[in-house]
Amino acid sequence: MDFPSREEARVYISLQGGGAAVSPSETAVPPMRETPRPAAPRPAPANDPLEATGAQAEKSYRLQKRGYDADVFDRRAMRTLIRTRLVNEGDLVAIDGAVAARADTIPELKSLFELRKNARAVPPPVCPAHPDRLAHYKCGDTARPLCEECADEKKFGGTSVRVCAHCGGTAAELHESPGENA
Repeated sequence: MDFPSREEARVYISLQGGGAAVSPSETAVPPMRETPRPAAPRPAPANDPLEATGAQAEKSYRLQKRGYDADVFDRRAMRTLIRTRLVNEGDLVAIDGAVAARADTIPELKSLFELRKNARAVPPPVCPAHPDRLAHYKCGDTARPLCEECADEKKFGGTSVRVCAHCGGTAAELHESPGENA
């Protein structure tokens, strides 16, 4: 239960226990001493590297590519999209609503393209809307990889069709099942 004060809680407990009612004046608690508040943190200097990395983490990236128009990504999502080759050097990227530029000219993305060149393997495709989930489907209209949530199964009559949640196009399985080619 929620009580406005300790005195009222003690009165309530004494009443519940069957004891005599205790007045709030009999259960008075001595006032607590105030503890001094810590001083407010000073703003970091403009050339502080920790502040620069914090500001970099807050950037939002928009990819100007068919099928990705409404998506906003953070740096971690951009790293995943670059690693899985969904974002390439020639794609246009806008940062925080600024004018779009080629992805390979943006310094924080340029380093990610360098890492991709040295990678031994290409990770499986991920869903751009949910970069932590693997893509199992691909939109037929935009070629966008889709996870289970972004490719809802809709029933039309007696057939089931996967539909892209972003554009409304039909989605197909990204990888064929092993027995389908036989």
